[in-house]
Formats: sequence, C-alpha cells, structure tokens
Amino acid sequence: MRNLLKPLPWTTDWEARWQESRAVCGLLSCTAQKSVWHRMWRHNEGARLQGIFYCRPQCLETALIGQLLRLEAQAPSVLPPNRIPLGLLMVARGRLSYEQVISALAAQQAARSGKIGEWFEKLGFASEQEVTAALGLQWGCPVASSVDLVDIPPIAQIPLAMLETFHMLPLHYVPASKTLYLAFGERVDHAALYAIEKILDCRTQPCVAGRKAIAQGLDRMRQQPRPSEVEFGPMRDPSEMGRVCGSYMARLKAEDARVGRVGPLIWLRANVRASHMNLLFRVRTDETHLPSAFNLPPGRGILTVSPAPPVVSA
Repeated sequence: MRNLLKPLPWTTDWEARWQESRAVCGLLSCTAQKSVWHRMWRHNEGARLQGIFYCRPQCLETALIGQLLRLEAQAPSVLPPNRIPLGLLMVARGRLSYEQVISALAAQQAARSGKIGEWFEKLGFASEQEVTAALGLQWGCPVASSVDLVDIPPIAQIPLAMLETFHMLPLHYVPASKTLYLAFGERVDHAALYAIEKILDCRTQPCVAGRKAIAQGLDRMRQQPRPSEVEFGPMRDPSEMGRVCGSYMARLKAEDARVGRVGPLIWLRANVRASHMNLLFRVRTDETHLPSAFNLPPGRGILTVSPAPPVVSA
C-alpha cells in the first residue's frame, strides 16, 4: 500500500517538464515563439547558465559568449599585502634574528626567485614546520596536521590545473554543511576561494600546510586519471570559447552550468545529472605583471584540445 502512494516516475518526469516549459528564456533577443506543449516535448534543448534558463542551444551560446567577454575583460584580483611580513613575524616570535632575515632577503634578491620562507629553509635558519606555523599566524588560518589525499565527492572537486596554480589541496568535504576545506602551501588567496564558492555552491575554509607536502600531494594527483577535466590553450576570441562550451554542453545534454574566473583561469562547470564536466581556459595575459602564484608550475604544459564540432539544433 505504501508503494501505491509513491509518485510514479513518469509523473515526476512530466511534472519537471511542465515546470521547465513555463520558464521564460533569459535571452532578451530570443525570437523563438513556441507553444507550451512544444516546449514540454523539446525540453531537453534548454539549459541553465548561472541559474538562468535558456530555451535553445543558440540562446545558451549567446549568453555564454557574453559571460566570457565579461570575464576575460575582468582585471585579475590584486593580492592584498600581508598583515605582517613573514620575516618580521618570525623575529617577533624569537624564531629568527634580524641579521638572518637580512641575509635571506639578500639571497632572495640576488637569485630573483623563491619565497622568503623557502630561503629561510635553504639557509638553515628555520625548519619547514616553523615557516608553516608562521604562515598560519600571518594569514590567521589553522595549520593542517596532515595533507593525506582523501576522496572528495564529485560535487566538490576542483580541477587539477587550478589546484596547481594556487598551490593548494582539498582536505575534507562536509556534505551536511556543504563545506570544503582547502590547504594552501603558500599565501591564502581569498578571491580564489570566493570564486570557487560561487561555482561549486558551497562554503570554503582555508588552512595552511607544508609547501613540500602540498607539492607531493599534487604529484600524486597527477598520476590519477581525471576524465571529467579538459584544459584548453589560450584562445584569443571569446566567441570561440563560447562555441566550444556550448558544443560540449549540447553533446553532454548538460542541464546546468556555472562559469567564473579564478585567477588566470576561466572555469566552466557543466552538470549532467549526477556527473559533471570541467572546462578550463587560460586567460591570455602578460605573465610579467601577474603575481608569482599565478604562473604555471615548472614542467607543466598546457593541453591544447581541438574544439568540439558545432551542434546544430533541429
């Protein structure tokens, strides 16, 4: 008797079609005039972008191009200055002397590379644990006791290229509160965390961890297959990016997508029922004016993927 009271699958499907058919296309210039019954029958053509429904692939592609134009023109977020310089903080805690900080700064300036914390370690002035603890105080974040790789559910997974760019690793995800914990090996980028929250529709909580431990975790992740990620080389034309994204969404029959800019990367996340697909585009900018955290990790190349063939709607 209890099973008889449950809604039948086909009734639930038709209810979803009816709700979708009542949605008005978010593109103001949309010229498609369809009856309610026609929209119910062809409801699979439509998809949502940033929560707004678009009735046809052409409408979705136009909206995508508009979003990508805005994101490409968006100036990269300027990293705020540290509250207290790391060297001064470690001197105040009695971990370093003033002379040691001056020596590390001179070595960093002569080499024109590396973080000041790395030079404290190279010169034997401080251990990695001491530098990590100081970073935690500098950014007001807890220090992770370990960075062992864990299984993050697909709903909260971040593309590998983005993790490499910001030198971070996912530590834990709490489904009840939709909270994702991320460990940073260098500086904590709150602008990136905010963009990730918008795309994944979750909360993020940062912490700091040892730089070497983060690098080892990223190396292990590179050995794992990641079939739901596609990274493209820099594209000059946002219209081309829009066509590629629209083609992928049409081929996958994606129901919903969110797009945003995280540092030098434009990230489109398309949701297909219980799975998802991540498309990444690297914004073409002058890397000499970007912070070092935005540069590609050594030895990593960009995978150039041919755009998907255009999809022509019936």
